[in-house]
Amino acid sequence: MGLLNILSPVFGTLDGAVASVLPTILRIAIWAALLAVCTMLLYKVLSPQARIGEAKRHARDARRRLNSFDGELADAGPLIRDQFVTAFRHIGLVIPGTFIAILPLLCFLVWADNHYGHDLPADGQSPALATIPERADGVRLRWDAQNRPPALAFSADNNGARSYPMIAPVTIIAKHSAWNWLVGNPLGYLPDDSPVEAVRIDLPEHEFFHVGPQWMRGWLAVFIPVMFVVSLLMFKWAKIE
Repeated sequence: MGLLNILSPVFGTLDGAVASVLPTILRIAIWAALLAVCTMLLYKVLSPQARIGEAKRHARDARRRLNSFDGELADAGPLIRDQFVTAFRHIGLVIPGTFIAILPLLCFLVWADNHYGHDLPADGQSPALATIPERADGVRLRWDAQNRPPALAFSADNNGARSYPMIAPVTIIAKHSAWNWLVGNPLGYLPDDSPVEAVRIDLPEHEFFHVGPQWMRGWLAVFIPVMFVVSLLMFKWAKIE
C-alpha cells in the first residue's frame, strides 16, 4: 500500500455502504462536495489566515505603487523588488496549508480512479491481455472468469503461477517500483524476476455520459465541476484568504 492509498479502505467502506441505495454518479457528486468542504476548511484551519490577509494587502499595495510609477526604469528597482518580495511572501504562507489540506483529496483521486475509471467485463467475457514487452518466452496469461471476483492467472517458466483477483478494475499489473511507495496497486505486483515488466488488461472505460469527447465521459466529468462550484461557495461563505 502506498502513502496515497492509506485512506482507500475508508473510501471503499463508505462508498460500498451506500452503493445499494445511491447510483454511482450521485455518489461521485456527494464525494466531490464533501471533499471540497473538507479541503477548504482544512486549509482555513491549517493556514495563518491573518498573516495571509496582511500579505495579500501588502502585495496589492506593492503592485499599485509599481503600476502608478511614472519615472525612469532604473529608478523602479525598489518597487519591482517589493512586488516580488510581497508576492513570494504570500505564496510562502499559502503553500504549507494547501499541501496538507489537499492530501485527503489526492488519496480519494487515487482510490476513485481505480474504482470508477473502468469496468470489469460482463460475466463470461474475457478482456484482451498483453505483456510489456510483447514478446516474452515462457509467459502465460489467462483470464479466470469463473472466479469471484474474476482473476488474472499469470505464470512464467522461471517463477511458477500466480493469481491476481480483480478486487478493483485496474488495467495494469507491474513489478514493484520506487513509485509505489506513493501510489500502490491494489491488485499486487509481478515477481521481481518476471521476464515481463507489466501485464496490461484491456478493460472497458466507464462512461457516465455518451456524448462529447472521450475525456469528458468519465467520472472526472462529474467530480470536477461539482468540486469546483462547492469550493467557490465555501471560499466565499467561510471568508477564506
